[in-house]
Amino acid sequence: MLTAEPRGLSSEYEVRDDDGRRVGDVCLSTWLARGRIRIGEASYRVRRDGGFFGSISLSGPGGLSARAVPLRAFSRAFLIRSGERSFVLRSPSAWFREIRLLEEDQVIGTAVPEGVWSSRAHFDLPASLPIELRLFVIWLALLAWGRVRGGALSFTGAYQVAPWRP
Repeated sequence: MLTAEPRGLSSEYEVRDDDGRRVGDVCLSTWLARGRIRIGEASYRVRRDGGFFGSISLSGPGGLSARAVPLRAFSRAFLIRSGERSFVLRSPSAWFREIRLLEEDQVIGTAVPEGVWSSRAHFDLPASLPIELRLFVIWLALLAWGRVRGGALSFTGAYQVAPWRP
């Protein structure tokens, strides 16, 4: 289990494991679908490739690590490709806050916000996935939830994803 918690009033999240050890940082930009992921000294760049509904890529020291493609315009669902593997990240319905990670129609992970007013979230993702891919899934879930700790900005206009409120 991983927990993402914002640092102060920023859109930077520290990600910690069950033992409280920091495994990395996930940083979202407040203007465009871009950001970065840090794991130790390694830095990964996240950016949207083309237009409002283009794919979102994760690039790091070894080049392209993963790519996420929105399944529909204004949805909270992504098709993620990393190497030879494909995953779908989506909510079971518009009414649920939980987001699930599926591989070949099998749920292999979940993402759940701690509460309606909290910016903390818990992620149960398989340890067999590379850490950069797990942090990319966290980045995408935070994007889908449209969470910025300051609260004033909704990602709806900047990211072109459907607004989601309980």
